[in-house]
Amino acid sequence: MRNAKNRISTALLIATLAMLSFTAASVAQEKTVPTRKEVVKLLKSAKEPPEHRRVAAFYQREAVSLRQSAKEHSELATVYERTHPFAAMESKHGDVFGQGASHCKKFAALELEEAKEADALAALHEAMAKEAEKK
Repeated sequence: MRNAKNRISTALLIATLAMLSFTAASVAQEKTVPTRKEVVKLLKSAKEPPEHRRVAAFYQREAVSLRQSAKEHSELATVYERTHPFAAMESKHGDVFGQGASHCKKFAALELEEAKEADALAALHEAMAKEAEKK
């Protein structure tokens, strides 16, 4: 009985330590991704590869966030298409009405386009970092 308790508590301890190490690694990684204010400063002064890579990381994170938001808008558009809660308003005003399937589809498309732009900016700054390494 005592041996089983020791094994269980050891397994729980190992699992807890593993979770903490993953959490610490993700927090450390998050610290390398700059905030929007830091990116504005970096865009003005970035010359070294690590600076360009931090900017690239920011744009990569933005692209992921935009794609997630686009997915949510697409899912909402599907729901609105099934239920038609604003059919009369939407038929009269379209996506200007600000609710309903057409609105959600429009924003999903816009966010996907912004995500593509963020990907392009991330690739540009990765290329700038590689170019700065050559110097």
